[in-house]
Amino acid sequence: MHTCHHALIRCMDFRLQKAIDQWMVEKNLAGDCDMISVAGAGKDIVDNPDGFVATQIDLSSKLHATKTVLLMNHMDCGAYGGHTAFENLETERAHHISEMTKAAETIKAKRPDMEVKMILANIDENGTVTIENI
Repeated sequence: MHTCHHALIRCMDFRLQKAIDQWMVEKNLAGDCDMISVAGAGKDIVDNPDGFVATQIDLSSKLHATKTVLLMNHMDCGAYGGHTAFENLETERAHHISEMTKAAETIKAKRPDMEVKMILANIDENGTVTIENI
């Protein structure tokens, strides 16, 4: 059996790719992480707890003995309506944290043995991406 310690659930947004690649190297995750990409990341878990992402988490656990889920949402996510769907950046940030919290609770309810870490990426007006642990 091939094993890895982490599964990263991330948005498919191309704007994140270089920053995520660099972040994974900095965090020593490269080569030790299953990648699950879907529009909205945690949104799929909240909207459909037994859907695509849940199935991918189950497969990662079964096939690779994954113990930690890294749940990454990002600001200005089209699946959530982008910046314009929110009154301001603080409201948008709070919404993403709330969604990730709900997704983390759903994952933990199904797989209490898994650790879930929440991560938020911000894409600024210049396209620069910063990634922070929540």
